[in-house]
Amino acid sequence: MQRNEDRQIYAALVEAARQGRRCALATVISARGSTPREVGTKMLIDPDHGLVGTVGGGCGEGEVIEAARRVIATGQAETVRVDLTEDLYSWSPAVCGGIMNVFVEPVNRSGAKVSEGVTRTVRIRYRRPPDREDIFVQKILLDAADVKVTLSERVDLAPIRVHGRTICEPGADIIWFTFPGAWYDVGRFHLTDGTFTGFYTNVLTPPTFDETGGWTTTDLFLDVWLDAAGEVTLLDEDQLEEARAQGWVDAATGEHASAEASRILGLARSGQWPPPIVAQWTLARVRDRLAKDG
Repeated sequence: MQRNEDRQIYAALVEAARQGRRCALATVISARGSTPREVGTKMLIDPDHGLVGTVGGGCGEGEVIEAARRVIATGQAETVRVDLTEDLYSWSPAVCGGIMNVFVEPVNRSGAKVSEGVTRTVRIRYRRPPDREDIFVQKILLDAADVKVTLSERVDLAPIRVHGRTICEPGADIIWFTFPGAWYDVGRFHLTDGTFTGFYTNVLTPPTFDETGGWTTTDLFLDVWLDAAGEVTLLDEDQLEEARAQGWVDAATGEHASAEASRILGLARSGQWPPPIVAQWTLARVRDRLAKDG
């Protein structure tokens, strides 16, 4: 059910982007107690075309819609706390008694349309608690409402190894896939000779976009590695635990990060990961695209 709703939402996002309409995307990022919708549920608020999806209806959804109006007007994301415990004594049998946090973010702020034209660069601000921040400048290959495809060329980093095998090394290329509203990004990893090694999924906060088309996100430590042979590994659980113990990541965010990693692990183990767009952008396709751009 949720997967069908997501497809409808992303289709509506693409259509809104093509027409230059500003919208807001609401995502349930945490839920405690009895709530009408689960973590990860999304709703698109389009002032010109109404709602696509739902985060539960009723007064709680009304609060989210009001926040969406502010977000569209200001361009600043908000987190809405929907407290359903206040209605516990309602006569309605449909009333839930839990609490949801809903992240509401602007989309199509600049009215940008789906673009796969001449390659340009984009600045990505990547934060890692407690105080690390890196800025990456990458070539953007596809700028759509539902996904941004970028290329990190000849990376300058120490070799990355999983189970003793090198999965990325200095001078290699990584193709990144960033999904607005999602709590992850995905990288196609390679060696310097172009050998594909697998898919590296970072669990992180949904990106917030600026007027230049760049974005900011915060790493939440957990990573899921899916190698070219189909073996799946969850990485860096100890780092998230340390971050929670130190107070660098609050309890709700930490719980959501763990739930998202578990969800992705399950999809990977059942052959349903990564998202289809990731399989389409191979290194050969990227190099062919760059050669045509001259």
